[in-house]
Amino acid sequence: MKAQRLGLKLSMVSAVTAALVVTGSPAFAAHNDNSDMTLWDGNASCQAGRIDFVDYGEGAPGGGMNDDYFVVSDTCANGDGVLGRVYVNGVLIGTRYNGGGSGSSVIWDPAQVYANDVVRMDICTANGPEDYLGYPCASRTFRSVDG
Repeated sequence: MKAQRLGLKLSMVSAVTAALVVTGSPAFAAHNDNSDMTLWDGNASCQAGRIDFVDYGEGAPGGGMNDDYFVVSDTCANGDGVLGRVYVNGVLIGTRYNGGGSGSSVIWDPAQVYANDVVRMDICTANGPEDYLGYPCASRTFRSVDG
C-alpha cells in the first residue's frame, strides 16, 4: 500500500513538473531587456535627465503590469525640461517632453518592442514642449533579446 502511495505521489510530481515545462515561463521570468541612459548637465553639475526602458513592470498607476515602456525623468533643477526620443529599427517612433521640474517622471508607451529589435533612446535637455530637437543629448542603443 505504501509503495502505491509513493508511486502515486511521484507520478503527480512528474505531471506537475512536465506541465510547468510545457507551459513555459511567465513574462516576468523572461530575459530582462531593461536599459537606461543619463544626461549630465556640466553647468549645473547635476544629472539633467534620464530615460529608462522598462521591459516589464507596473507602468502607469492603475494600468496593471505592462510590457515595454519608457520613463522620461527630469532630475535636475536647472530651468530646463527634458525630451525623450525613441527609435526602433532606425525609425523614429516619437518624442515625449517632460517639463514637470526636477524629480518628475513621465511614463510613455510609444511602441511594442519585439525580439531582435534595435532600440535607440535619446535623452536631451529641452526649452519647452515645442523644442523637438533638444540639445545636448545622450543616446543608448541596444538589441532586444525577447521583446
